[in-house]
Amino acid sequence: MENSDIYIFRVTPYRESSILYDAVVKEYGKITFIHKGIKSNKRKNALQLFCSYNINWSGKSNIKFLRNIESINPIKNFKDNHKIIGMYYNEIMFYLTKNDYKIDKLYNHYDDCLRKLADSKYNYLIDLNIFEIGLLILTGHYIFFDHDLNGNLIKEDKRYAYIPEQGPKLEIDYKETYSGSTLMALSGQIEYDLETLKESREFMRRLIDYYIQPKKIKTREILEYIML
Repeated sequence: MENSDIYIFRVTPYRESSILYDAVVKEYGKITFIHKGIKSNKRKNALQLFCSYNINWSGKSNIKFLRNIESINPIKNFKDNHKIIGMYYNEIMFYLTKNDYKIDKLYNHYDDCLRKLADSKYNYLIDLNIFEIGLLILTGHYIFFDHDLNGNLIKEDKRYAYIPEQGPKLEIDYKETYSGSTLMALSGQIEYDLETLKESREFMRRLIDYYIQPKKIKTREILEYIML
């Protein structure tokens, strides 16, 4: 029997009375659980998104069995607009993670990013960048923005193409280029301004699409609407 803290990020009905949960599990990564008989149990409720739980669980197959469940450390002031952004987090995490593939810090990254969403001091667009970059790194992708392919430091006044799994390349005529200041903001070297923040979202959209192709992100349209 294992004991872990988890977040549910995908809920799927299973047969007549059960539910499957895709969960991010502290010190493990992504695991799928079955909650047997929960839909027919009037005394217990199904687990909710954006709520942290401590659970006992067991199983050796791809689908594990939930045992005891306790809600822990709720996120305060998590409003509807936060939930929409959280649904986007959940969708790209589902596409970028694999079952039973150990990612020690995935739970901590997800928990930290959800709590930042509920903190009004943070900009949602910056939050999106932080979550996406962290998720790509944790899932094994080679991501960096502070130097180019030749090892030269990024310069604010130059423009660069970005080659996935290789990095920035100083470029003049390439179709899709990004300012050095945008790359420096993404790496945390300088603060964002309106221009670099806008360009950073265009950049991250293309990068996420590259890694999840041919899948399409269903929550993106709603996400773009609330960002207007």
